[in-house]
Amino acid sequence: MIQLRVKDVKMSRVTGKDKNELLESFVAGTSENNIYKTAIFVRCTEDIETALKSVTDQIKESSESSDRLGNKVLWLNRVIFLATLVCVAATIVIAVKT
Repeated sequence: MIQLRVKDVKMSRVTGKDKNELLESFVAGTSENNIYKTAIFVRCTEDIETALKSVTDQIKESSESSDRLGNKVLWLNRVIFLATLVCVAATIVIAVKT
């Protein structure tokens, strides 16, 4: 329970603040070495966020492309089905006449 309370207190300091506000409050009482390490972590996190957004956009685009292709294949199947029916009807007509 004590850990939960400590965690809640720590989270209350973070809630409602953006990334820059949190970094500014961190820098105030931190050594230069730790600031540099934190800057590296922040930059890596931003790069990961950018990469994830890019992947998400590509997945969405791929999904939309797949839907369009699926619709085209569906219509192609319908056309082939109708052509098959025409061929069957023609074959029946030829068989009856001979």
